[in-house]
Amino acid sequence: MERRKYKRVTVDAYVSATLTTNGDHVERIFTGKNIGPEGMFLVSNESFPTGTILNLKIHTPSTLEPINVEAKVVRVAKDENLRVIGMGLAFIKISENAQKELLKHLYLAFHYTGNK
Repeated sequence: MERRKYKRVTVDAYVSATLTTNGDHVERIFTGKNIGPEGMFLVSNESFPTGTILNLKIHTPSTLEPINVEAKVVRVAKDENLRVIGMGLAFIKISENAQKELLKHLYLAFHYTGNK
């Protein structure tokens, strides 16, 4: 059963995620699988626990500057056969300008890359 309010589109993006714990900043690079106005799914060989807050910089082909978003890990998925870990993220803080850039990217991805 689909619980998302908005459709997600396949994304060609890399995402820099920063987590701050005990005063230390941990930065990792992930590959985006899909993205929507309220969240995204990342693929990686590692993950963060559910509930972890991440500061993201989403780099897409249609944006000059990265889209900065604060997101929460809401789901972790593992595929043992493919040795892939994925994380479902919900956006919890995004500026109006970043939201506009994200929506522009989603529009272009949906209409020009066969996401129909």
